[in-house]
Amino acid sequence: MEKKALLTAAFISVLLFSAVAGTQLANLAVANPINVPPDESTKPPTIAISSPIVNGNNVSINFKVTVGESATATFKQIVAVYYTADWNQNTTYVYSSGGLIFIPAPTEFSYNLNITAAPEGNHTITVYADEYGVYGYLSVGFSITSFSSVNFTIDTIPPNVSVLSMESVTYDTSDIPLNFTTSEPASQISYVLNGHQNVTINGNTTLTGLANGDHNVTVYATDEAGNTGASETIYFNVEVPEPFPTTLVIASVITVAVIGVGLLVYFKKRKKESSGNT
Repeated sequence: MEKKALLTAAFISVLLFSAVAGTQLANLAVANPINVPPDESTKPPTIAISSPIVNGNNVSINFKVTVGESATATFKQIVAVYYTADWNQNTTYVYSSGGLIFIPAPTEFSYNLNITAAPEGNHTITVYADEYGVYGYLSVGFSITSFSSVNFTIDTIPPNVSVLSMESVTYDTSDIPLNFTTSEPASQISYVLNGHQNVTINGNTTLTGLANGDHNVTVYATDEAGNTGASETIYFNVEVPEPFPTTLVIASVITVAVIGVGLLVYFKKRKKESSGNT
């Protein structure tokens, strides 16, 4: 009992000295001889995480840690902040008190986490915060931890675009279906015909009114991460046959008919005249 009183008195002396001399340190083993679970009024630290900013394989995440509310604690501080990433097994500390308490106590901690070379795919970063505090006459302490997670996607691979309906052949029509598939959902799709401007489309379409001659077409697709992929350029030819000259045929038929009727009348007249002379 006497030893406990001496430890408590020693810690109180550290606090009093700190009030005069500024920030001081005390070992947690001395400052907290008895550890207990936090009571119901003591809340864990809060962790506020901003939306991740993704640039290629690099990710930037801002977060802020604040000690939790408590109606009974007489002292609280953040003693450690660390995070884990789902693609590895490491725990990375961004802040640690090193087993010491600080007077005045650090009750907030902000950090800008920059991660480079994150792998492709959907990922989760989890941030943890450890808080230490004391109750009553500084002889009873508690520890409490909280965590918060944020999700993001690394996507640097452009979609694969495959043209299904067109081939490098000669078509006898000026209207040709343009059907294709993409390896992932696309936020924008377009095609370029004969090197002209991009034409935005919603999906499969038909190239209409193509003139006779050589043509080429390429389909482009942009995914939700902004990566653009292109299909193979399809080179093809259009040779639409000339329309059958129906007007000339009809005119020819009419001419033949008229000539035929004329000849028939002529021969009938000659025959009649021949019969009369006899």
